[in-house]
Amino acid sequence: MSIQPAVTGVTPVVVAGGGPAGLAAAAELSLHGIECVVVEPRPQVSHRRPRAKTTSVRTMEHLRRWGLAGQLRATAPLKVAWSQRVTFCESLSGRRITDFEGAFGLTTRRDDRFAEPGQQAPQPVVEEVLRNRLGARPGVGLRLGHAVTALAQDDEGVTVTVRDPGGDRYRLRARYVLGCDGASGVVRDQVGAQYVGRSDPRPNFNVVFRARGLDTHLGPAVQYWVVGGPTTGLIGRLDLAGNWWAVFPGVEAGYGTAHASELIAGLVGAPSEHELLATDPWTARMQIADSFGRGRVFLVGESAHVNPPWGGHGFNTSVGDAVNIAWKIAAVEHGWAAAELLASYEDERRGVVGQTVASAESNLRALAGDLPADAEAIQRLKRPEFHSLGLVLGYSYAGSPVIQPCAGQGPAADPTSYTPSADPGARLPHAWLSDGTSLYDQLGTGFTVLGPVRARPTAIAGLADRARGLGIPLALREPPPDYPWRDEFLLVRPDQHIAWRAADPVSIDLEVVTGRSTPAGDRA
Repeated sequence: MSIQPAVTGVTPVVVAGGGPAGLAAAAELSLHGIECVVVEPRPQVSHRRPRAKTTSVRTMEHLRRWGLAGQLRATAPLKVAWSQRVTFCESLSGRRITDFEGAFGLTTRRDDRFAEPGQQAPQPVVEEVLRNRLGARPGVGLRLGHAVTALAQDDEGVTVTVRDPGGDRYRLRARYVLGCDGASGVVRDQVGAQYVGRSDPRPNFNVVFRARGLDTHLGPAVQYWVVGGPTTGLIGRLDLAGNWWAVFPGVEAGYGTAHASELIAGLVGAPSEHELLATDPWTARMQIADSFGRGRVFLVGESAHVNPPWGGHGFNTSVGDAVNIAWKIAAVEHGWAAAELLASYEDERRGVVGQTVASAESNLRALAGDLPADAEAIQRLKRPEFHSLGLVLGYSYAGSPVIQPCAGQGPAADPTSYTPSADPGARLPHAWLSDGTSLYDQLGTGFTVLGPVRARPTAIAGLADRARGLGIPLALREPPPDYPWRDEFLLVRPDQHIAWRAADPVSIDLEVVTGRSTPAGDRA
C-alpha cells in the first residue's frame, strides 16, 4: 500500500458515497453546472438487498427536474398502473382483511397537488438510473470501487484521502465535501459529529427469495401485511418475474437463518417452492447527528440521520437533504450567494428530519405482530404510514435565516393531509398549465418570481435590475389564470420552496435569501 501525491487542481465538490444521497447530490450539482467527484466503494449495486422500495411524490418531482422521472418509471419492474394498493390479510392464500388504496402517493390519475405520483422501485434500480445518467454527464466523475478513508480541512478547502480498488491511497483537494457515506461511513467521525437517539430493542429479519410459481388470489398489491396469525410480517414482489422480498419484525438473525423457509411459508399460508437469495438482519434506529457538518464538510442522508423504514421516508429524506445543500453550494460557487447561505442547510433540514424520524417511530409502534386482524383498527393505526402527503409535501423551511420572516406555516399538524400553502418556506403549490405541462417545468434553475409581472412592469424591472446587480439568476413567470395566489409575487428558490411572498416586488429582499444579510428583525 502506498499514498500517492495529491491530485493537482481543486475539485469544487467531493461526494463521499454514491448511494441515493450521493447520487442525488451529484445530479443537483450537475443541473447547476458544478463539477464533482463521487467516491463510492461498490463497483456495482446489489439487487440481492433492495433496501428502500418507495420513491415518494417529492423525490419523483426532483427526478423530473433532473429529467429522470420518465426513465425511472420505464425501468421500474412494477409500474404504477399494476397496483397502488397495500393489502392486509391473514396470509397470501388466506382472507383479505382490509386495503389501503392509493398508498404512498401512487396514482395513475393526474393530481393537481403534485407534478409526479409516487413510484415503487427497488433502491438498486433507482441507483442504476442515476449512475447511468451521471456517468454520461460532463463534470461528474464516478469513481466506483474507491472509498474515502480520511479528510482534513482548512480555511481554503478539504484534503480527502481515497483508497483505490487495489488498496493504494491518493488525495483529492476539494472546496467542499458532502458526507453521503451512510451510517457506517467515516465522514461523520472525521468531523466529530455523533448520533443522538435510540435503537428499538426488537430485531428484524429480511429475506429476498425467488418463487416463480408464487401468486395470490388477493390480487396485485405493492405490500401484503400478514397479521393475526402465528407468522406475521410483510411480503411483496420485487418484479413480475418471481422475485420477492419479506420482512419479519421481531425475528432474530439466528432463528431467521435457520427457519427462513418456515417463515416464508407462514406468510404465504402454505409451503412454497423457492430459492433463498439473501438474508439481512437489522435493527430499527431513530438517531440524528448532533451536527450536520463542520466548516466545508456537510453530512447528507444517513450519515446525518437514520430512521426505521416504516412509511418509506428514509431514502426520500436523504434525497431532500442532497437537493438542499447542493443547490446552495452551486449558488456560492457561481458567486451569486454568500457562503453564509450554506449554514442554512442544517437550519432547514434538521426540522424536516426530526418530523420524519418521529413519524417513522410512530409507525414502529404498530408492526404486523402488534396488529389485530380487525379492519377498523388497522385503518386507524396504519393510515399515517401509507397516506402521508402532509409529511411528504407539507414540510416548511419557515424560520430559516434565508427565508422571509413571518408567521408562516409550521410542521403539518396531520401527516396524512396536505393543504397547499404559499407561506414563505413552503413548497410552491403545484398547478397544471393549459398545455398539459407542470408549473414546475416553467421555473428557472436560479430564483423565479411567480406573479402578475406584466401588471407591474416598473416594479418588476427594479427587482430584475437588483438581481442583475447581485449576479442572481432570476426568471419571471406569470401564474396560470386560476392560480389561487396569482395576484401575489412569490420568489421561488431552485428547490421549489418559497423564499419570499409579497404584494409588491419592491419589498423582496434578495440579500436575505442569498445569505448576504440577515432579516431586518434579526439585525443588531
